[in-house]
Order: sequence, then structure tokens, then C-alpha cells
Amino acid sequence: MPMPKFLSVHGAAAAVLLSALPAWAQSALPGFELEHLEINPGRGTAVMRSGELLVPGGMSLGLVGQYQQLPLVLLNGERRLEAVRNRASSVLAGSYGVLPWLEVGAQVPVVLWQQGDDPAPLGLTPLASQGLGTPEIQARLGLLSRRDDHPVDLSMDLGVGLPIGSAAVLGRDSGIRVRALAAIGTQVGFLKPALEAGVLLRSRNPLSGPSASGQMLEVRLGAGLTTAGQGLRGELAVKAAFAADMDQPAVEVLAGGRIPLSEGLELHALAGPGLGRTPGTPIARVLLGVSFRQEPPPRMEVLPEPVPQLRLEEFQKKPEYVPDSSVEPVPTRELLPPEPAPSPSP
Repeated sequence: MPMPKFLSVHGAAAAVLLSALPAWAQSALPGFELEHLEINPGRGTAVMRSGELLVPGGMSLGLVGQYQQLPLVLLNGERRLEAVRNRASSVLAGSYGVLPWLEVGAQVPVVLWQQGDDPAPLGLTPLASQGLGTPEIQARLGLLSRRDDHPVDLSMDLGVGLPIGSAAVLGRDSGIRVRALAAIGTQVGFLKPALEAGVLLRSRNPLSGPSASGQMLEVRLGAGLTTAGQGLRGELAVKAAFAADMDQPAVEVLAGGRIPLSEGLELHALAGPGLGRTPGTPIARVLLGVSFRQEPPPRMEVLPEPVPQLRLEEFQKKPEYVPDSSVEPVPTRELLPPEPAPSPSP
């Protein structure tokens, strides 16, 4: 069968040989992890790390809901199948500060609802509408910290995806999923810039070719900018991913803000377009979430031995106290200036 002529359209599109699937044999769409965007469970923004770690004993919890439009479109010549037209999901994420240089976290994504075109005429079974995504556990290592008078915050994230998601909802890769990512951030005036760079070891996307198998190394980059302050704060993030099994880079631009609701509790919202036609890159994404962070105050430096606080009376009562014999007490009246002599009367 000749190779089909692929169409290039805006949005997330994957070229597959749909016509190669016999119409009388129902087959499932190859399972893989469709989601590209990562949620940040610790300090920073919802989608960007800042290089900061929680202080020991600090805790961060967050719940993010998101909507994606057209994250997966399949093209073959003139045929177009919107396999996933609309997708709503949520992510529960948390992080805990263990040591000044170590923070551990986890997140659990769930696809709440998704729908698309009926693939039955093409010999494909419909995707599941609900299911579990790929849960992840991670460790964040602090390398530099502005708390220690360094010019920037620098951290390294190591994450492992657990292969227990639902393949029927496109929530699980067929092989191991490991991530290593470095984040750096600082504050310049009222602005807080941050950068991310790392790699993701994952299964090769089965839609990239009829014999796609094995592991693939995906490069991930990110840049973010937030405003500092106590009230409403703005956020901007650009995320990109590159891999050999992608026809184009997956790029998303998200902008929004966050506002405090009470002490430690914040509400945040982000929205923006996706650029490219890589599976998992929607033409539009909207995030709405709430986060809670609680950290103990920094510990004060404690002297190794407390300095005794003694009053003068207690000090004089001690046996080793010997008053200096060369110093004699002076009556109070001798310290006063002499009274002037009375002037003679005329």
C-alpha cells in the first residue's frame, strides 16, 4: 500500500495508516500517555518549577482541573478523525520537605471525561471516556538556595511514572517512564523568572510509524515569569518538548494569575494555545486549581551552651566572689559637692 499524503493542520495531529486497518476487524488504538503537560507539586507555579524547595516539615497540596480541545487528531490523506475532541481531567499533587536539600512528592492524574469521533467505520474501538492517568513519584534535590545567600535557586527533579494507568483512556505508556529535570530561578525586583531543562525517557509513540517500538528520549524545556507580592500575581509559562518520533515540537503558551484566599490557600487559573501537531498538544488548554502550602518558620540559631543570667546579688553570694580590699565604700554625703559658705551679713 502506498504511503498516504499527510495533511498539515493547526492542532495536535498524528499521521497513521488508518486505511491499513481492515474495516471488519475491530482493533484498539495503540495505548500511550497522551498528556504532555506536567503539574508542579511544590514551590513555583502550577506548571513551572522555580528551583526552590520547601523547608523541612513544609507541606504543599494542590488540585488542578483542566480542559483540552483537540489533543488528538488522526489524519490520513483526506480522512480526518478527531479521536479526542474534548478532554477534561484533574491532577491531585502533593509535596513534603524532608531535609533542607530534599523534597519528595507525588501526583495522581485522572481523566474525568473525554469524547471524540466514532472510530468504528475505520475499524477502531472507541476510547474509554474515564480512567486513571500515569501516577508519578518524584524527589527534588536542592543544589543552590537563595536562603543560603546564593544568587539563584537551583534544583534537580527525578521522577518515575508508575505503569498503572488506563491504556483505554490513553493514560499509560507501554514501557518505563523516567524524568530528570533541572530548574533555576531568582527574583529581580518584583519579577521572578525561572527556567527548566530536562529529558524524559518514555516509550516510542506507536502513532509515529507502523513498527514503532522501544524507548525514546524526549527533551523538555520551559521558561516562566511571575510577579512577586502578597495579592494578585501574574504568571506566564512557555513549555516545549522535542523528540525523534515527533513531526513537530510540542509547544504550549499559558498565561494567567493566582490570588490568595486565606493564609496558605491560593486560587490560580491559566489558559493558552498549543502549537504544533504532536499528539497530546491541544489547540487550547484551560487550567483552574487551588493549592495549599504550610511551612514552619525558619529555625533560629541556638548557642551550644546557654549564657547564665545572674543578678548582682546572686553573684556576690557566690563563695568565689572576693571584693577588692583596695576599694573602700564612700558615703553618699561625701560624693555631694560641698555646700557654699554663708556670705557675711553687712
